[in-house]
Amino acid sequence: MVSRPKIEYINRLIDESLAEGDDTIELKGKFIGDEGVEALVQSDRLGPIEDLDLSSNSITWRGAVQLFGCDRFKNLKRLYLKENNLADKGALALAEASFLEGLSVLDICFNNIETSGGVAIADCPHLSKLQVLNMQENQVGDETLIALAKNPQFGNLRKLNFYRTGISVKGIKVLARSQALKKVRHLNLGRNYLHPDSAKALSETKTLVNIETLLMMENYLADEGVKDIMDSNSFSKLKTFKVL
Repeated sequence: MVSRPKIEYINRLIDESLAEGDDTIELKGKFIGDEGVEALVQSDRLGPIEDLDLSSNSITWRGAVQLFGCDRFKNLKRLYLKENNLADKGALALAEASFLEGLSVLDICFNNIETSGGVAIADCPHLSKLQVLNMQENQVGDETLIALAKNPQFGNLRKLNFYRTGISVKGIKVLARSQALKKVRHLNLGRNYLHPDSAKALSETKTLVNIETLLMMENYLADEGVKDIMDSNSFSKLKTFKVL
């Protein structure tokens, strides 16, 4: 049970944040922890909130269960949870949240999420409005990328970040054939296990033709992989390509 002082503290933070914008709760780096999340979801001021930033707050799966079980968010569009510790249990709870259908931005980078949690999110049937997904620094692997690439619910994604997520050519080959991710414009695949064959697969895509920014830093593409991307007819809209 959450303590009264904690409830009062969280309510004060909410009041301060809403004083600057009536649809935003920005609590980044307040270290509210799981107890703070439990206090937050008891607030009667969550209905109009469109932006919620709980980044860097030492939130674990216990707090995640509280947050994602809350039914008071009626207008939530952007959710920032980076640099917490949701882990797979938290990700599984996220996939069942009641407010997902309105989300356009979901940032869950640096959360110790692995394959089971990643796949749960990638298989989610309630994220059709999502335009930005940041999975950076979660070892969700190829299985998650493959599930995402096959899920038509992600058809509105414009920005996808899979930096250092443990993916390989196995996931890239499916990504390159994805019918669901045709609208993606910004794709970050940096610091994974990608070699020239991954670059070759991407260069031959017939669906990812709207990409304007492709980030593949700290991979193992070699000159031939870089050349395949640069010479690809599929990337006629490409404006930024980084490998270093």
